[in-house]
Amino acid sequence: MDEYDEFTGIATLLAKPGPSQETVDEGRHRLHNAMLDPAKPRTRRTGWLAGGLGLTATAAAAAAAIAITSSGTSPAHNPNSPPQAAPMTARQVLLSAATAAEKVPDKGAYWYVKELDIDGPGAAPVTTEHWTARDGKVWVRGLKTEGKVEKLTLDRRWSLGGPDVTFAQLQHLPVDPDRLKAWIADNIKHSDVRTGAGRPDAAMRRSMTFEGLYSLICTLPTTSKTRAAAFRAIAAYPGVKNSGRTPGGQRLEMRSPQGDDIWLVVDPATSKVVETNWQIPPDGGTYMTPGSFKLVSQWTDVLPK
Repeated sequence: MDEYDEFTGIATLLAKPGPSQETVDEGRHRLHNAMLDPAKPRTRRTGWLAGGLGLTATAAAAAAAIAITSSGTSPAHNPNSPPQAAPMTARQVLLSAATAAEKVPDKGAYWYVKELDIDGPGAAPVTTEHWTARDGKVWVRGLKTEGKVEKLTLDRRWSLGGPDVTFAQLQHLPVDPDRLKAWIADNIKHSDVRTGAGRPDAAMRRSMTFEGLYSLICTLPTTSKTRAAAFRAIAAYPGVKNSGRTPGGQRLEMRSPQGDDIWLVVDPATSKVVETNWQIPPDGGTYMTPGSFKLVSQWTDVLPK
């Protein structure tokens, strides 16, 4: 039996009602503090951005549900119009992004990530930026720095599915999708990571492995070949749905490890994940927002003053 069959049924759980505005605001504040202060002690959080809740045993079971329905939406056809190409499936989008990722040069002095948090219609956007040098030094700009670029006193910590990894490890991860997935899973299994329910069980480790793959295609400073392997590994999960073209790329939908609906916009021509409602900060945890996180992640030689 396929290892994912055992939890496919869980993915049919109804979506939970959204959080209160007060809880959303508190969660957003937590996320931006985490992005700006990598030295802050971490607790593992999941669910809505506002939730900030430790995992319970029930949530751990639901966390195995990375479910996904696979289909595309066909455009309306006019008999007098020229033939149109069939829409891309989610798997085709992810595999095309993998091919594009392999062509991106791994050059630059700084790994740059910009996040624009838009907390729903009419909300004022909040921007956070950070630059990480290859020696681990970090510069940030955001709410806490009042728009100025400031250097942090401690090196950035990187979380890959839960356990900390070094910058050097991120540069030498496997470039084969099966081996990459196995490396992340084994690292989680032999780590000292704890959740609200204690040591992660097998279902939770599968969920955390998916989180690690997701963070590699979004914000972690790994190599282009490893990022391509992460795209291919995610493409092998059953049932990611492509809901069609949207500004910036193709919108893919799936279930979060806790059973919430998540989506991301992928440009298959550039391999960039440009927008999502599910974010994994560099130092761990998972956050959802009722709005979206717009992302830029790339190597650069420019460090603003």
